[in-house]
Amino acid sequence: MKKDPSGKLSGFTLIELLVVVLIIGILAAVALPQYTKAVEKSRGAQALVVLNSIAQAVQTFYMASGAYPTSFEELDVDMDSWTGNEKWCAIFASSYGVVDTRSNGEWSLQMYHSSEGALSLFMGRLNGKYKGAGFAKTLVASSGESAQGALYCAERKSNGVVFTEPMGSYCQGLWKGTRTDDDTATYRAYSMP
Repeated sequence: MKKDPSGKLSGFTLIELLVVVLIIGILAAVALPQYTKAVEKSRGAQALVVLNSIAQAVQTFYMASGAYPTSFEELDVDMDSWTGNEKWCAIFASSYGVVDTRSNGEWSLQMYHSSEGALSLFMGRLNGKYKGAGFAKTLVASSGESAQGALYCAERKSNGVVFTEPMGSYCQGLWKGTRTDDDTATYRAYSMP
């Protein structure tokens, strides 16, 4: 407090303090959701880096050996922190088989081969607000499937960790994905920009 020219003590009034608290509350209400989205997008970006590194290692393995790997152990990638086996995607389709699954508590990384020769990698959230959302990368496409090298965002509906947030809130809201025709009983797919 300070003294005014008449010698009386002066300070902030209760109204002035309430206005300051109200302004801080409004700023926090606007900033917190944006901060949460930024943190989640950062986590997803880290997952995409891992997914793309694994995809590159698969291609390198193929160029060196003439065959695709049957496990993550065969790849020249550090998987020391991926010691779990929790699955994001339980079973993709009857023609697909899980070759290998690794998880780190937050994400699940899975390698799938189909009987038609397709090879895909899946990286999905196991917990948090956006659990059940993730990414798919097609490394080798079979007839009638998505293009080789295509990257998709996916929100699981069944057969694995189910996405419970509103449809599109992860893939469209955070990643600006475009909904594809590949909408099955088990997932919704979005093309990545």
